[in-house]
Amino acid sequence: MTKEIETETKETGAGKKGFNIQEKIGKLGDDIDSLAKKTGDEASKLSKSINGEIKSLSEEIKSIDVKDEIKNITDRVEKLVDSTGDNAKKLASEIKTDIKKLMERI
Repeated sequence: MTKEIETETKETGAGKKGFNIQEKIGKLGDDIDSLAKKTGDEASKLSKSINGEIKSLSEEIKSIDVKDEIKNITDRVEKLVDSTGDNAKKLASEIKTDIKKLMERI
């Protein structure tokens, strides 16, 4: 009986972590869309926040080596700060796709 309880606790903990990551990804998508519409200091602050979240996700996901992919995504977020209009929307969409692909590997 004790083993059953331990197993349930472990599964619940893992489920919460998976949900937390999915929640963060959803928020990142919203933030990236918002960044595509912002300029100047607001865009710079938001990009730093987004990059921080992306890096924290990679730290939570220690089971796979994602360093190069994270670097690529964060570099593109920095480019998004300087983009406007349709270019910004396209880049935002590409970044969100890359983040989703990265999370699917988990």
